[in-house]
Amino acid sequence: MTCAYCARRMQPRESVSHEAQDLVAGYLSPGHGRGPVSAVTAAALQPAPRAPRPSGRPVVVSIAGLAGAGKSSLSRALMRLDPEVRARPSVSVWRYLTGIPRLIPTFVRLHRPFHGMLGKEMKRILRLHMLERLVHETRDCRILVFDEGPVYLLARILVYGGPGIRTRSFQECWQRAIATWATELDAIVWLEAPEDLLAARLRARPQHPFAHTGTDDRSVRGLLRAYREAFAQVIGELTAAGGPRPWPVRTDLASVDWTARDLLIRLRRLCGPA
Repeated sequence: MTCAYCARRMQPRESVSHEAQDLVAGYLSPGHGRGPVSAVTAAALQPAPRAPRPSGRPVVVSIAGLAGAGKSSLSRALMRLDPEVRARPSVSVWRYLTGIPRLIPTFVRLHRPFHGMLGKEMKRILRLHMLERLVHETRDCRILVFDEGPVYLLARILVYGGPGIRTRSFQECWQRAIATWATELDAIVWLEAPEDLLAARLRARPQHPFAHTGTDDRSVRGLLRAYREAFAQVIGELTAAGGPRPWPVRTDLASVDWTARDLLIRLRRLCGPA
């Protein structure tokens, strides 16, 4: 398996402050994660003051982490523990189709200058657009949780994007997406686990390519490193644009239910009074 990031390491954008880069790089480094923390550390991990949410709007959470970190399991546990949590929301094919026309001008601009069809990138931009609409329309829960949500989609664009994402037109679209989700997100939860454990979990998944191709450890670690760098860049840009600081959570230190209960306490604080 190859990816654009494995062939070259992209430099952080100039719009990201060194402070934000250091903050996120520290949170996303291997081995960093949240077990019990001091009051000082806990206070530092709280999001910066944000503008009040519109009435009825849920707290919007993006759970991010490398493949195998436990994003899906944690999302399901949050829903199981609290009926007011809606996680992994789906978007119907019809909704996707209705969202395409308004994005056609954007898709055309993305191909100037033309470096080949950006099919997968357009699909991810459409997905980002539909998730934004979903945030604005959701009123049936107090906490809305994305696992393969905006942070994941933006990181995936970096990992697999080629020359087509380094054009001026694409960068303008990218900056709009960063500005949008820096405003929409109330919390970013970064899941961490040792890379040996992540690699073992990936190999145990029947649907994952690593389970069938005999990929060596060097390739597995290369892909994990590529995603880590991409996530660090995305979260760094979101933070620099006024978005929430990431909350690091270790998923190898306790059961998924314990981790979910601990996280739920923190998320309920963001909700405020019922």
